[in-house]
Amino acid sequence: MEDAPSEDETIPDDDEKRMMFIGVGVVGIILGIFLSAIWGGLGVVDEFRSQDWPETDVLSVEQDLEADKYSYVFFFHYEVDGEQYNSSHECQYVISQSASGQNDAHDLFPWNTQCLTGSQDYLDMESIAYNPDDPSEIDVYPGFTLQAMMYIHGPSLTPLVLSFIGYVALMRGLKGPEYGLWIRVRNSFGGIFDGQK
Repeated sequence: MEDAPSEDETIPDDDEKRMMFIGVGVVGIILGIFLSAIWGGLGVVDEFRSQDWPETDVLSVEQDLEADKYSYVFFFHYEVDGEQYNSSHECQYVISQSASGQNDAHDLFPWNTQCLTGSQDYLDMESIAYNPDDPSEIDVYPGFTLQAMMYIHGPSLTPLVLSFIGYVALMRGLKGPEYGLWIRVRNSFGGIFDGQK
């Protein structure tokens, strides 16, 4: 006599698919957020924090001429409430002018800060934003600007695409195949999802 089917074997195929989508969705969301965080995506939070930081006059700026050839490192000297501070800012540039006059592209890792201007612009800065709770912390690009979002934080936020895909998969698992966004994705990819009704 055959054993009766276990409870696991009687789960309908539809429930198994839902659990699979929920699992994939949760993993995708967590992975996207984790990768974005370790690549420096949390710097966006710093931009929101720094938008109300006060500014102070820059006493002097020095450039580290021995820094990596694709990096700019600047030391800002400034004063807050009668106390002098020295803070550094480092950024990397993507396009450099070669001796032949051609533009050489340089790979910039997402966790690096991209220089938004040339080195002379940093050397000519007359004021700097500082954290009133910790004046040794500065922000060269205070506030949330579109330029900073595109060139500094944009690359480090690309793993959030995984979180979006995970969200679609999670909602597909929770709401079923009739979930609107899932239907659009399925229709966009044509026959790949045939059979996922």
